Amino acid sequence: MAIIQTVLETIRKWQTKVIPSDKKLTPVDITSEYQNWRNSFLWQRLNLWLCLALICVFTFSLRDIYNFFFPLKEFQNLPEVLRTQVLVMDVFMLLSLAICLALRQTKIGRSYPGILFLISSWSIGLLPQIFTTFKGFALPDTLAWSLLFLSQATFIPVRWVLHFLSQLGLLSYYFGVNTVLGLQLPLPEYPEIYNVTLILYLFWLCAICDISVYLYDRLQRSEFYARKELEFAYQKLRVAEAKYRSIFENAIEGIFQSSPEGRYLTVNPALARIYGYSSPEEVIANFTDIEHQLYVNPRRRGEFVRLIEQYGSISEFESQIYRRDGSVVWISEKAYAVRDEKGKLLYYEGLIEDITKRKQAEAALQEQLDFLQVLIDTIPAPVFYQNTQGLYIGCNKAFEEALGLTKQQILGKSVYDLAPTELAEQYHQADIALFAQHGVQSYESSLVYKDGKKHDVIFYKATFSKADGALGGLVGVILDISDRKRTEEALRVFFHAVSHDLRNPVLGTLMVLKNLLSRSQQQEITIPRTILERMVQSSQRQLNLINSLMEAHASEVKGVSLQLQPVKLHAVVEEALAELQPIIAENQATLINLVKEDLPSVNADPTQLWRVFSNLITNAVKHNPPGLHIIINATQQKDKIYCTVCDNGVGLNLQHSEKLFELYFWGTNNRSSVSLGLGLYLCKRIINAHGGEIGVKNNPTAGVTFWFTLPVQGQE
Repeated sequence: MAIIQTVLETIRKWQTKVIPSDKKLTPVDITSEYQNWRNSFLWQRLNLWLCLALICVFTFSLRDIYNFFFPLKEFQNLPEVLRTQVLVMDVFMLLSLAICLALRQTKIGRSYPGILFLISSWSIGLLPQIFTTFKGFALPDTLAWSLLFLSQATFIPVRWVLHFLSQLGLLSYYFGVNTVLGLQLPLPEYPEIYNVTLILYLFWLCAICDISVYLYDRLQRSEFYARKELEFAYQKLRVAEAKYRSIFENAIEGIFQSSPEGRYLTVNPALARIYGYSSPEEVIANFTDIEHQLYVNPRRRGEFVRLIEQYGSISEFESQIYRRDGSVVWISEKAYAVRDEKGKLLYYEGLIEDITKRKQAEAALQEQLDFLQVLIDTIPAPVFYQNTQGLYIGCNKAFEEALGLTKQQILGKSVYDLAPTELAEQYHQADIALFAQHGVQSYESSLVYKDGKKHDVIFYKATFSKADGALGGLVGVILDISDRKRTEEALRVFFHAVSHDLRNPVLGTLMVLKNLLSRSQQQEITIPRTILERMVQSSQRQLNLINSLMEAHASEVKGVSLQLQPVKLHAVVEEALAELQPIIAENQATLINLVKEDLPSVNADPTQLWRVFSNLITNAVKHNPPGLHIIINATQQKDKIYCTVCDNGVGLNLQHSEKLFELYFWGTNNRSSVSLGLGLYLCKRIINAHGGEIGVKNNPTAGVTFWFTLPVQGQE
């Protein structure tokens, strides 16, 4: 029993793990089948037992016939009626058994074999008791009862309840009816119908028979359960084997088992087709050395074995192989090692997929990608790609060169890794807006190039989608517009310089001419030679300014074009004061020149220096009320000349001091709002071009001082 239960439990576990089933055999199903089997067994054994009972009763009938003609000593003490009429009782028993045997073949007998069992049992046991009851005495036939109960338990060892009912019916009649009727035994010396010995004998006889039937029935039931479980498991195994065989035979991928020595043990038809063979048997027969017969590169088999030994299995192991016709195809292998309980390698098992078309598609795609990359790399403008997380996934050579980084240093990084925080935040916000609305986006911003300087650029960005329609990221193009910005700025400077720097000489000349005309409209005007010379110098200066501005604009330089030569500052200041004398007189200003003639010369452009002094003096006069005092001075400080233009005007608003030299800082005539416009911007450009510095500061008492430095000749 323990062995059977262990077998059943093992089968159940194996069935659950290896052969999952949507239908499971239940105990109710097994019980119903067992009951049907037990009834069939009872019906079959009932035939054997009835035949045996007929033979047995017939032998006793022969004994009774012999006793009728030749009385036996053993029956001398029995009543006469038993010796003379016992043959009638034998005939009735034989007849009843024959009837039961005939009924067994009918539909009723097949459907209710238990009833036939009871009828046949009672016909043997109860008929003699009924016969003796009618004769007025009781007869305990222990021999017949023993043969009856033992033969039933031996030949029909199922349904112990039937055996118990058979025994209970017979013994109930004997003890019950005889006791009620007050019958006794026909033996004078033993008239009682029962005694303790008889009761104990019958009890243990029946108990032993019933227990043996019960145990045999249980054993048969357990064996039947085990047999049915095994049959069900075998059935499921056959179904699973058929399914697995169908999968194995009809799989699209190749399935194989190969030995460690390099032979194929098992292959499916799909693998045979991949290798160019018509059947798996041909593959097994022809491939005796996988390493040299299959792989284009024989070392791949060694790599295959090494990876499995190291990791236990391999996946996506791609190799080129020879087909039967000699052509070369690509395969991808997934395999693992199968070992026994001791860890010994038995064989390799796995799947093989033909990936030739995929490899060809990948090669074609790679060619297109390489072509596109070359095409993109030839674009002089920086190009980049970003995914939806803002990480760079591609760029061209121009982008690498602009940032001074390699592609490996760029890919996988975000704008925060490659740009200053304030610019990165601007880029990021623009990308978020683009991802939200999709389409195309353009805007001006700045980009820090590899030289560490900010360049003015325009970003052109557009989103792109993946194959499934989902947002893939964005592609961007950067146009450097720094040169254009500088050109635009130079053009603005040019036009404003023409309107600003030429204004002062023209105004001076105009004022001289108006003064001459206002003296007398009737008399002739006599112009002193000095005035004419001054007008010529002014006109010449205007021509020089125009030529200088045209030269600066034509050459598109960042600063001012310089014609350097040794220059005495005292002479430059004198010329500026002479040119501005009409404006100074009109505004009732007083100007003092403290620049000494013995100062060292400076290597400078005299026209551009004249512009500086002229702009500083003009701005001081224009932005202060009449009666202004201006002092111009220059001193040597080591290798530089330190020049100042000091006035006692309204002073300077310190909040505007940093913006004074910016282009287009305009304002009112009130010094408190200090907005001196283009003049100071040009002054700064000129001084910086000479290698000097320029600045402004408030005087301790009143007014403001503009200062600038120039390198001494030979020290620049």
